Amino acid sequence: TSLHADVVLVQETHFSHARPPSFKNHKYPIGYFSNATAGRVCGTAVLFSRSTPFSNPTSLLDPAGRYTFVKGQIGAQWYTFVSIYLPNRQQHSAIRSIFHQLQDFQGGILVVGGDLNLPLDARLDTSRGVTSTPHTVLRRTRTALHSLRLMDCWRSLFPSARDYTYYSAPHQLYTRLDYIFLPFGSMHLLESATIGPMTWSDHCPVLITLSSPLARPREKLWRLNESLLTDPQIKEGLQDALQNYFKKMTHLTAPRRLFGKLIRPSLGDT
Repeated sequence: TSLHADVVLVQETHFSHARPPSFKNHKYPIGYFSNATAGRVCGTAVLFSRSTPFSNPTSLLDPAGRYTFVKGQIGAQWYTFVSIYLPNRQQHSAIRSIFHQLQDFQGGILVVGGDLNLPLDARLDTSRGVTSTPHTVLRRTRTALHSLRLMDCWRSLFPSARDYTYYSAPHQLYTRLDYIFLPFGSMHLLESATIGPMTWSDHCPVLITLSSPLARPREKLWRLNESLLTDPQIKEGLQDALQNYFKKMTHLTAPRRLFGKLIRPSLGDT
């Protein structure tokens, strides 16, 4: 909540499907959760902040806890938010199955985020430059992403940089396992992408900012400080400004005919 995100994609919630805890957070009153029927394993979620005008929601929840799909409107624009958590083996098979479900569900601007449990580019996404994940799994996972024309937001802005989202103490290895993707046709909306510091989780958060002219934060209403009107100097200044304004209008505005009637500017009491 300290990141003040409007939409949060969460993985590894580890809530039991039989007895899920109630998630109560006044900053994120709307949440969609996929809890595994097999017990306290996996688990994904999509949360919306109270300042996000999300409407007409539809969701698709995975009984295995591997994905959560939520579709709805923010302002007049439709979005589909997807939170996924892949297993640590056969990731390509899992993501193909998830995307098969997604193709019939998605609508509007697609945002996919999650823990893929593999580095997409071992050369840049691991501290050693190598990975134990089979090359075939990596290639087929990238092919699945390409089938929806999904682009890695952080890598698109930092094509040759190194940064990581997970540290394995037993292997003394840093890897980038967590991603947010946008379709190629929506990449013009991407304003920024960052990897945040690791705090209470063993993974670093990934944050993106999208431009959206259709929904703006609620603005505070401006109110006049009425005590200013009791100040003689301020009151005198306001009277002078009004008199000068109407004097200028007198010189600038000439009588004109409109619908056969002569209209003159009304100056009121000056």
